[in-house]
Amino acid sequence: PYEKSHYYFLWSVIVDRVRRAGFTKVLEIGCGPAQLANYLVDQGIQSYTGLDFSPHAIEMAKVNVPTGRFVVGDARERTIHTQVNHDVVICTEVLEHIEDDLKVVAAFTPGKTCLCSVPNFANESHVRYFKDAGEVLARYGRFFNDATVATFKSPCDPNDRFFLLQGVRNELGLDQN
Repeated sequence: PYEKSHYYFLWSVIVDRVRRAGFTKVLEIGCGPAQLANYLVDQGIQSYTGLDFSPHAIEMAKVNVPTGRFVVGDARERTIHTQVNHDVVICTEVLEHIEDDLKVVAAFTPGKTCLCSVPNFANESHVRYFKDAGEVLARYGRFFNDATVATFKSPCDPNDRFFLLQGVRNELGLDQN
């Protein structure tokens, strides 16, 4: 259950921001087995689509949230963004795992609010991590208008921090500064 996850504290912030903004159509990049999707649906999200590269995770997601739509796909491609009507993009604990993370962010639909989280700690599956909110803004901020980064301390490990970036995707492409 999502409330038992060590990400629950962070997901609660995301769910609160989605609800306060009045968003009803969510596209989640890197949805995994759909714990966050389950939380969002429990809180009244009307339309949820999740993308993950893992067919196994997608099969679990379909069982966990039968009302959601789940797609196996490549987060670096724009396809899902153009095929799904959404008003917010959520991408939690994904970008640190992908070499081409900037391609993932560049694929987000311009004009859409995006909520992305990344950690401050190394892990064997991470290709990068961030020391502080400034590093997050330095890497991703150029892709967003009004980008902010909030820092959250993990309740599970006092040394772990999670950075939550929020902004509206602008028109900037990978080849532009």
